[in-house]
Amino acid sequence: MKFLKVLINSLISGFFFSILLSLLILELNINLSFRIFFFGQLTLFLTITYGLLISLLCLVLFFIFQFISGKNIKIATVSPSFLSISFSLLIVLFLLLFKTNQDYYLSFFSPEIRNLFNSQTIILTLLAIFGLIAFYGFHRYKKNIYFFWVYFSLLGVLIIFFFYQRLNYPALSEPVKVANLDAKIIDKKLTIIGLEGLSFDFLIPLINDGKLPNFSWFVENGTWGKLETLSPSEPLALNNSFNTGKLPAKHRQISIFKYLLLNPNAEIEIFPHYTFFRQLERLGLLRITANQSAPITKDIWEIFKDNDISYLKRDWPYQRGKASPSEKTEKLFHSFFQELQYETSDVFNKLQEAFFRDYEFEEKVMEDKIQTQPQLVYFLLNGLNIVETYFYKYSFPDLFGDINQEEINKYSSVIEKYYQFYDLIIGKYLASMKEDELLIIYSPHGIEPLPLWKRVVERFLGNPDVSAYHENAPEGVVFFYGKSIAKGKNIEGTRLIDIAPTLLYYLGLLVGKDMDGIVRSSIFVDEFTAENPVPYIFSYDEVTIKKKPK
Repeated sequence: MKFLKVLINSLISGFFFSILLSLLILELNINLSFRIFFFGQLTLFLTITYGLLISLLCLVLFFIFQFISGKNIKIATVSPSFLSISFSLLIVLFLLLFKTNQDYYLSFFSPEIRNLFNSQTIILTLLAIFGLIAFYGFHRYKKNIYFFWVYFSLLGVLIIFFFYQRLNYPALSEPVKVANLDAKIIDKKLTIIGLEGLSFDFLIPLINDGKLPNFSWFVENGTWGKLETLSPSEPLALNNSFNTGKLPAKHRQISIFKYLLLNPNAEIEIFPHYTFFRQLERLGLLRITANQSAPITKDIWEIFKDNDISYLKRDWPYQRGKASPSEKTEKLFHSFFQELQYETSDVFNKLQEAFFRDYEFEEKVMEDKIQTQPQLVYFLLNGLNIVETYFYKYSFPDLFGDINQEEINKYSSVIEKYYQFYDLIIGKYLASMKEDELLIIYSPHGIEPLPLWKRVVERFLGNPDVSAYHENAPEGVVFFYGKSIAKGKNIEGTRLIDIAPTLLYYLGLLVGKDMDGIVRSSIFVDEFTAENPVPYIFSYDEVTIKKKPK
């Protein structure tokens, strides 16, 4: 009978935690409107998954505590003492999850929402403390039930208040066209090369060793520095922030997936980080599909198109099938990785596939560039990011400590040679630059070693070769080179969202005041900035650009 009573109280605690988790999911999903029916579905789903786990935890902890205390603890079918303690401890657990997700999804939230989160954090902290006070007061002052009445009443009111806050999230309004703007004639040229995963942790030592002559040229003759990225450093969010100069809080492109719960009408875009939510798919409790949400704000490519600027754009998403390398591609690969020509391991296959895809993709871009002669060229390669994910541990074995020496000898130079491969690519574009052309090399994020706990998780999930990631938004890199660019200058504080407004400024176009990024005028020579003050417009979303008749 006692076990049943503890189980009932534990289930109530699990249900309470599911309510908190449902609220967190609704707050993370900034594109989702609040609906009571959906909230009920979501809470039910979480109750039969995470709620049951929390219930089991409460059940086990109760009997462990009883065993350690050496007392036969009495408990009611619905015990205010049990629930006040368990609710307080679960609120503390939830606060850790809440703060972690606030930090991880920081770029998703407007200042208004961040202020809302701060107030919720304070309220939840006070609730956790007051739950302990109610428990103490009840047992200290002749079991006065008044303490619990006050606590649970306050708890209910504040949970309803959280509902109200989510219901009144800042609404996303459709932009209204209020003015016309004449298109401008642009005669400048621009090439942007995105090399995902570039990091100064590798670049600086290799440049100092004379192994990257073209990157060295950029350092000596251009402007360069670290590029502050966004958290989360997911491709869709980063790509749209690069293209719009706005944080995800404004462009609202936050997930490439939709997570379908219970039925197709119950779907979310974002799940709490560190909850292993996606693993529910393995249990058949979750269905993951592609997210086809349409953009809601104008990006620089639409602005270029409206101004009749021709461009060649080949970036994310990577719509590339399995590489079918030409003889030329295979020959180049073997020239870089000759010592691995007889290798057949899975990790080697990832290296080979990444190289083939990158090289074939870049060759096609160059072919299209020569054929169409656009003013702007932009392409993004992701092979290095893949290679670093699997080979990082061989470059820094001291950080891992459990690697076979034979594998270190075999793979320790793989990332270095991939950097040399990228150095060869940028050399082609450096050599073909026009006098009025600006060349930009950038990486939207860097790379860092996988911590021990995450390595254990990856092994458990069947990915034992993974040794690096960019989940915590390590800084990327950016290089600028051209006749208008300052030479040999190292800049600090450049952000991914600064590139779009800086490009608009360089091309002589208006810069949107609603952009979160700013014009990095310090990269240009003084003569250029003196002759070109920054021109502004409130928002491109509110104007129609009228093309000039041909």
